[in-house]
Amino acid sequence: MAPKGKKPKGKKGKAKNAAKGLISTLPYVSEKEKYLQKEYAILTEHVRTYTERVQHFQWENNFLDKEAQQIRDTSKVYLSYLTRRTIRCQNAIISLNDQNRADLAEIRKQKEELISQYTEKEKEVRHELMEMETQLSLINKECEALHLWQELQTEQLKRIRELEKELLVMKVQHTEHMHKVKSEFLQLTAEYEMESQQKLQSLAKLAEKEAVRSLIQHTKQVKADNRRLNHNLLGLIKQAQVLKAFLFQLREQQHQLLQEHQYRQDLVRTRSWLRHEGARPIITLGSPFRCSPSARSRLISPQVTIAQIPAQSCPTRGTTTTDALKGKNSDSAAQVYGTSSLGIRREKEGCCH
Repeated sequence: MAPKGKKPKGKKGKAKNAAKGLISTLPYVSEKEKYLQKEYAILTEHVRTYTERVQHFQWENNFLDKEAQQIRDTSKVYLSYLTRRTIRCQNAIISLNDQNRADLAEIRKQKEELISQYTEKEKEVRHELMEMETQLSLINKECEALHLWQELQTEQLKRIRELEKELLVMKVQHTEHMHKVKSEFLQLTAEYEMESQQKLQSLAKLAEKEAVRSLIQHTKQVKADNRRLNHNLLGLIKQAQVLKAFLFQLREQQHQLLQEHQYRQDLVRTRSWLRHEGARPIITLGSPFRCSPSARSRLISPQVTIAQIPAQSCPTRGTTTTDALKGKNSDSAAQVYGTSSLGIRREKEGCCH
């Protein structure tokens, strides 16, 4: 479809402005002037519509001209294509005529060769046909000689038919006998199934009774085994408790022995220290430790006992020695500990800061 032309807005606006001006300038207009103004407005509207239609027709004319030009161009292209195609077809026709002539000559040669081949085959077939006719005549003579055998064949065919009838009778009898045997077999199978079901039921009852009996026996045996195992378990638990108590005692004894061994090592260490130092401690000027003359005389004396060792030289003799002295050497350890504590107490009383 062709698009509609744009409406000219200038003329309509001017006409409306002029009409408004006239109405505003002339407040009292006569009916004739109003009628003329209406006709003027109608005429301007007609002029506007006609101008729009003219523009629309011009646009359609231009569009049709363009389409006609396109059709001319396409027709020229199509004509050129048709001319090229006709030339190509003519050349193809010429080449096909030449090829057809060559093919026709080759076909004629093949025809002559086939005719020669078929003539030879025809001669061979005729020769074979003559041989077959001679064989047929010989066979006819033999058939005449075998006429007696044909009579024998007819008798044998009659006997075969009689035997077929007897075979049918035997088949009928055999089917009847098979039906009887089948019915008897089914009856026997039903009876055997009934007997087998009864036997199975009786065996199932016996099996249930035996299973209940074996289950009761098994439960009794399991209970007895459980009692025996519980008794064994209680005995093992008691043995384990005894072993744990014995292990605890052994650990306590080990701890006591370790403490006693440590105490003895401390005694040996203090004795060696006293022998090495000559029972004379070295006190520097800036040290806060000072002793009284009586304590000093006791420390300086070479015949010092173990009870006169200071507490600082053996820090592990406090509370641990009393526990370590329990056991076989409890009396000797208590005596040594008493003398050592007495000496330490006396030295502390004699020492001053």
